[in-house]
Amino acid sequence: MRQKMKKWLTNYLTEMQLPSRKRRIDAQTIEDYIIKNKFNNSINYQVENGYQVFVQVMKELIEEGMMTPVKNSQLNGRRPSIHTQWWLLPAPVESSWSDNQIMAFSDFLNLSKYRQHPEWQTDLEWGNIEKIYNFLKQRENFQWVTREERAFQLFGEEKYFSFEGRVLLQRLQLTLDDLKAKVYGEPFVFWPAPNRLISDAKTVLIVENLSFYHTCRQLLNSGGNIKGINPDLLIYGEGKKIEKSFSFLNEIINKKGLTIYYVGDIDPEGWGIYVRLKENYPEENIQLAISIYDALIDKGKTNRTETEQVANTPYLTHVIKEIVQNGREDMATVVKELWENKLRIPQEALSLDTWEE
Repeated sequence: MRQKMKKWLTNYLTEMQLPSRKRRIDAQTIEDYIIKNKFNNSINYQVENGYQVFVQVMKELIEEGMMTPVKNSQLNGRRPSIHTQWWLLPAPVESSWSDNQIMAFSDFLNLSKYRQHPEWQTDLEWGNIEKIYNFLKQRENFQWVTREERAFQLFGEEKYFSFEGRVLLQRLQLTLDDLKAKVYGEPFVFWPAPNRLISDAKTVLIVENLSFYHTCRQLLNSGGNIKGINPDLLIYGEGKKIEKSFSFLNEIINKKGLTIYYVGDIDPEGWGIYVRLKENYPEENIQLAISIYDALIDKGKTNRTETEQVANTPYLTHVIKEIVQNGREDMATVVKELWENKLRIPQEALSLDTWEE
């Protein structure tokens, strides 16, 4: 009986298996199928001691890797008990690429992941791998280009490495560097101080808003400092855009010994931009422009606006800690009060008209 039961169950479950993902099934549904289609009724099933045999076969199928219980599912309360819910594991897939085929590309590519996942071995995938392989064989003959240019050259689709091509590179354990392709930072608007070379800049000031950028630009042109900061280069951050365009700094400046000051609106969004810059570029010396924030708080004493921005408390914690480390507990108290009262001070509070008031 056990062998018959196993054959019945195996055939039934094989028809239900999916090729690339597991499937959730109900134990009672499986047992009901056996009772109805193989024993005709529950009486015959009981006479043949069917349930005990059913449980034994289910355990054998677990050992053979065909199925596994859903661990957080309940037991059925019978003797012996089994889980009520089960995972029917994916159907095994035979390798469709020959060993010779794989070995032919092994001098430039690591295809070990494809050996482990034969379900990835499709004709389309092989064609894409072949394009990568042919490039790597001649890699030294190519120049460094953008990610989009390389994608179009190899696959005729400039966005290829932004989507499905990323998966292909992961499976091949390659990076864009292997394809001599780079993601260049999006250019930002910047302004050098008079008579200073951009490439030799040692102090950079990033401002969040366009109006304040123009205020700072006029101050630089007139030879004045910006509340005690003398930047060699002024950058318009354009709000959150600076988070993606920051890497463009590599293209225009020698960053050795560089100090980068940031100032944004005094509100949750402004603090968030700053903290994310610090987190995403930990190798850079990015600091709060404390002296400019000090002036903003002073000018905004009587003109604070309400804000409904999403307040991410860890951002405030990070900012408060840095301000206190700069010896400005008084400023930290004000920043915290503004945050808690959902008030903000925009950079526009500090203009050429209010600069020396």
